[in-house]
Amino acid sequence: MRAETDAKLPAKQMRSRTMTDTNPTLLAGQVALVLGASRSIGRGIAIELGAAGAYVIAVSRTTGASEGARGGSSQETIDMIRDLGGDGEAIACDCADYDAVGRLIDDIRTRHGRIDILINSVFLAGEFFPSIGQRIWETSADLFEQVVTIPTRAAYAAIRHATPLLADSAKAGRAGLIVNISGRAGTAYRYNVAYGVGKAAIERLTRDAALDLRELGVTIASIWPNGHALPGQPPETPRYTGRAIAHLAASPDRAALSGQHRWSAELGADHGFSDEFGHFHPVPPLIDEYSLER
Repeated sequence: MRAETDAKLPAKQMRSRTMTDTNPTLLAGQVALVLGASRSIGRGIAIELGAAGAYVIAVSRTTGASEGARGGSSQETIDMIRDLGGDGEAIACDCADYDAVGRLIDDIRTRHGRIDILINSVFLAGEFFPSIGQRIWETSADLFEQVVTIPTRAAYAAIRHATPLLADSAKAGRAGLIVNISGRAGTAYRYNVAYGVGKAAIERLTRDAALDLRELGVTIASIWPNGHALPGQPPETPRYTGRAIAHLAASPDRAALSGQHRWSAELGADHGFSDEFGHFHPVPPLIDEYSLER
């Protein structure tokens, strides 16, 4: 799929070309829990939810100023939110620990009384990057644990423990929304086998949980960022995906997407928003150079 030009953009995007700031009242008064908020997509989501007025609880393995070789922390994320006029708090939690996730949500229930938006964005990117392009016989013994078991277990645990609070949110007319961060590898080969298995697990979790949650009025969807720019296009920013989720959370039609996936760019076209630099993004192809499928 070739890069799209401005002339090919939907009219809604063309009309909104100057919209680069997030409406600070879009999610006013709502509480958002973001797992995996120290960097990259998780950080971008947390920042945009905070910019939209939600109180953000940013969770990562530590809250300090340095977290592993790649840097970043949930406290830095909260500082960025406050710089934009929002508010929140950073909490340390090992999301690979099922019981620790349960204790985290119990603490939030005690102190805040509710969760309106749950974001599952746990992913050990630093451990994953060296495996890109490796065939199954070339991968490390612990890759499956890192990219399949930990992210899926963290999301499952968070959904399982947070559902009563999210059901209360939906009943009260607030968002009652769960978003799982996933990607095209859930349906097509990308990077390596383990990566695809992990994304497929998140997709199945999203679809099946939607059936369980339907009677409670809780919406669950998976959102697909595009981490690889098309030729001639600027890359999507992590905050672009955050804007997609903020608009989804505020949409009165969000329940129609429960159990489904959407590209960040699809929501961008639907709601007419750009990234923070004013760039609009086309929906990417399902198959690209990182796939063995043709």
